Amino acid sequence: MLKENYIYLDVNAKTKEQMLKFIADKAIENDICDSSEGLLEDLKKRETEFPTGLQDGFAIPHARSSHVKKAAILYLRCNEALEWGTMDDKKVNYLFSLLVPEENEGNLHLMMISKLATCLLEDDFKETLKSVTDKKELKDYILKNMEVD
Repeated sequence: MLKENYIYLDVNAKTKEQMLKFIADKAIENDICDSSEGLLEDLKKRETEFPTGLQDGFAIPHARSSHVKKAAILYLRCNEALEWGTMDDKKVNYLFSLLVPEENEGNLHLMMISKLATCLLEDDFKETLKSVTDKKELKDYILKNMEVD
């Protein structure tokens, strides 16, 4: 669900739109989806329903999409803080993108968001996500804390 090559630590997006496009492009490169354009539309549609920004610089852009072939988690760190729409009105630098096939729309999607949101309440978890630069270490840490494979 989360692999080292799903972790991007120096993304150069300047806008929310560019970041969502980056996510969709990486999903096609990693064979997570069958259409970057289709996934991008689904991600944008989700953002219009309710922004996915949290607080402390984090956001969880996500989509249940017919274009997603397998559930995946991407972790992204931006070089520049992005306007996103957050609970504390701060910009976003750290993102988890949860991509779930439409047929898994029930429990898996909600379970992933719930576990991640709970982890993001912990200061140690957030500080580790902000500071660790080794992708394997980050992947192992995230999966251990989320208790998913």
